[in-house]
Amino acid sequence: MAEFSYTARDRDGKIVKDYITAPTRETVGQLLRQQGLLPTLISEKRGTALNLQAIKGMFSHVSMLEKLTFLKNLGVTIKAGLPVSKALAVLNKQTQSVYFRKVVGQIQHNVESGKSLSDSMADYPRVFSPIVVSMIRVGENSGELDKILQYLGVQISRDYNLMRRAKGAMTYPAVVLGVLLAIGYLMFTYILPKLTETFKEFNAELPILTKVIIATVDIFSKYSYIILMAFVGIGVAFWFWRKTEASRRFLHRMNLVLPVLGMLTKKLNLARFTIVFSGLLKSGMPIVEALAITGDTMTNLYYQQALREASEKVKVGVDLQVALEKYPKLFTPLVTQMIQVGEESGTMETVLEEVATFYEAEIDDTVKNLSSIIEPVLVIIIGVVVGILAVGLIMPIYNITQSM
Repeated sequence: MAEFSYTARDRDGKIVKDYITAPTRETVGQLLRQQGLLPTLISEKRGTALNLQAIKGMFSHVSMLEKLTFLKNLGVTIKAGLPVSKALAVLNKQTQSVYFRKVVGQIQHNVESGKSLSDSMADYPRVFSPIVVSMIRVGENSGELDKILQYLGVQISRDYNLMRRAKGAMTYPAVVLGVLLAIGYLMFTYILPKLTETFKEFNAELPILTKVIIATVDIFSKYSYIILMAFVGIGVAFWFWRKTEASRRFLHRMNLVLPVLGMLTKKLNLARFTIVFSGLLKSGMPIVEALAITGDTMTNLYYQQALREASEKVKVGVDLQVALEKYPKLFTPLVTQMIQVGEESGTMETVLEEVATFYEAEIDDTVKNLSSIIEPVLVIIIGVVVGILAVGLIMPIYNITQSM
């Protein structure tokens, strides 16, 4: 697919200028004539890697709230009896984001040209996830697109609230840790050097701990800018490193085994698994495809791999409960046993819905108690640092004063 700019005249003779994505120049001409436009100039947009439009596209972002509002409103307008293309035109005028408005406009154009809504959305994977595209395709095939859109809005809303609560839980410790590091840097760079200068005026023998603190303070005061640049460099290097496959495996593994974070990560992924999987099954999607798509939505790499492998096993006739029991560190007995009940009774969607509600409540409790868990740890860390500084700096001053 390439992007073309065009100039055309409509039925009233007015000049229309815009951009369009199509495989060839001839396709652009056909699409414009189907819209009642007479093309006068069609040119393919070419450029280097630093093309302004390409850069803008790389950093363009559509928030989850915008997508959620769009899907809910699309379901309402279609339920009211509007054709899909007309509903898209109405929503396009209401969209605030310039980038998202362009995406919706292009989807509307593709739908008017005969392309299905799901295939049109699939052209924008950074905006519409596989679960959205797949459920809309199911709705188109079943003739219940309005119901699927409404149900999809509910499911995405639950998932959005789930992720928002989890991110909110991790914001507090991250902010506190950042403030502590900043205060520590300022103390060792600007405050403690004035205090350690006092020891240099005396020829008294100092304890080893005091000498270590003085040496550390001298390094910070003399090379403060270098140390600051080193911190920034480490941060940038970590940002690039975390995008590699090896780092993803390491960090996602740590997220599962760390005491507090591991518990929250497991509950978050289990809640998301049951919410998304039950929603896909209720929409009428086959279990194998639903498992594969659910795996793509997981936030942890090990859950993604486990669900993809489970999908392949279910495809050859293995029960889902048996497939998931191979991963006891990822899927709790509650999940596997409830899935077994669902498979035997034929009420998989209902059972998963109950498990999802349970884990949502568990995450709420964990988030509420997280501050009470983290605060004692932070107090202990601060107390240890202050204690070391007190023993290493204040006590020698007291001893020198006594000897005088």
